[in-house]
Amino acid sequence: MSDQNEMAEIIVLGRNVLGPIEGLLFGQFFELGGRCVNNGVFEPDSPRSRQDGVRTDVLEALQELKVTHLRYPGGCGASYFKWEELVGPVAERPRAKLYRMTGASQSTAFGIPEAYDYCQELGAEFYLVVNAHVESPDDAANLVEYLNGTTPTRYADLRRAHGREAPYNVKIFGLGNEIYGDWQNGQMTAEEYGRWFRQAAIQMKRVDPTIKLIACGAGRVNPEWDRTVLFETLGYLDMISMHNYVGRPGFRDCMAACRVLEEMLAAVNVAIDEAMDTTLGAHPRTRRELGEVPQVDKRPTIAFDEWNVWYREPHTGPAGVEEKYDYTDALTIATIFHFILRNTKTIELSNISLAVNLIGHLFTDSERCVRQTTWYTQKLMVDHHRGSVVDSAVDAPLFSAKHERFFCGIVDPEKAKDENLPTLLHYDDIPALDVLVSIDRESKTACMSVVQKLEEQPLTVALTFCSLQPTGDTIEVARLTGESPAARNTLDEPHNVGITTETAPRTNTFTFPPASLTFLTFNIE
Repeated sequence: MSDQNEMAEIIVLGRNVLGPIEGLLFGQFFELGGRCVNNGVFEPDSPRSRQDGVRTDVLEALQELKVTHLRYPGGCGASYFKWEELVGPVAERPRAKLYRMTGASQSTAFGIPEAYDYCQELGAEFYLVVNAHVESPDDAANLVEYLNGTTPTRYADLRRAHGREAPYNVKIFGLGNEIYGDWQNGQMTAEEYGRWFRQAAIQMKRVDPTIKLIACGAGRVNPEWDRTVLFETLGYLDMISMHNYVGRPGFRDCMAACRVLEEMLAAVNVAIDEAMDTTLGAHPRTRRELGEVPQVDKRPTIAFDEWNVWYREPHTGPAGVEEKYDYTDALTIATIFHFILRNTKTIELSNISLAVNLIGHLFTDSERCVRQTTWYTQKLMVDHHRGSVVDSAVDAPLFSAKHERFFCGIVDPEKAKDENLPTLLHYDDIPALDVLVSIDRESKTACMSVVQKLEEQPLTVALTFCSLQPTGDTIEVARLTGESPAARNTLDEPHNVGITTETAPRTNTFTFPPASLTFLTFNIE
């Protein structure tokens, strides 16, 4: 590529609707691990906390993101807590549980009722992860009865004894977390987990038929896991989960992260489609192992319920995995939001991992809370994209990059220079532009968000609209600001990265700065 200003084109295909922007796409994740919940969301000794121990500065920052749902209590943390330890009077709960992955203890004071109330303040759904690792299917059904039961029975009455007459009406349950991994408490094989899930689902949905259940998926890491679990649970699950963490030293490599996720999504969708073939009764295992063809009302969708940039910090000690995000990370996150919103026909639920301190949008000490660079990316996405996503075509310069096949732990900066590692995928066709276009017919606006992936070169782009007509003489331009790809927000310098907005003349071309995230909002007919 030359050093002069390159030319490119974005063509908006207004008739080609990719999917709606609705439901559970902008969630957060609270884990009883590290400093996410304890000494993050909940810190009774902080001067920034209310009487109930909730930090108001953290709450206000999350309220600004218009969070759609909240996943709790893990992640890995879910496998260490039995649900009855997280309900009832705080004084009667265990004082703390040992989070064996790091050797640190986790208080139970911010339990299920507290997390639910937090969701109410956020205006968010509560997504509860069940401890499938060490609890039984019957325990899972008892949890649903406790939360949603209206009958005069043991666990509904236990909720009433704890001071809540009305049901919580929790509707989203994840059954276990990464239960295939040896890093988990209560690891299972796919066959063991599939049978556990099916038994639990039957009992849980007998208590409340309206709940949605999410099964643990492994994606490209172990596609046979997904095939087996889907075969065992089809007709009982609503979603299967997909997890991945991305990022590498080097700007270009980070700009290739979304390609890895596209390949992972394709693999999961293939597994779901193969499972759906069993509804025809053609699969030789169907009648032999299941006895009859499963009854499926709806094709399962995907819960992309753990994702983020994570490659620098190890998962050790009380303050493990406290990534300090930079401007490059914020751009990487933008490409992932684009990926999610382009695929809402199959991705029903998405939440970034996590909310505070532990690979979090927010970082705190006892008195201060800073919005990390990635917080601003989600803020821009939530505020600007609504309605439906439409397709777009990009003609832009291409570059080469590499990325891990899937999350491989901490990436050493020196080893990252090795081009021949077997863990790497190589790409020579990464477009310099990553584009998402949404149309909101109600407000008569269209929004185009663009990640410009050339680190040092601006890019002038011709804008072409098909079956969509911008109107008016001006557009709104919102940008993620930062002096360099390495810019960070810290507790001492919290405003190095932020957002600017301005009104600009509407023209048929637009110049995107190097390494940038820009939102253009047009009025439309």
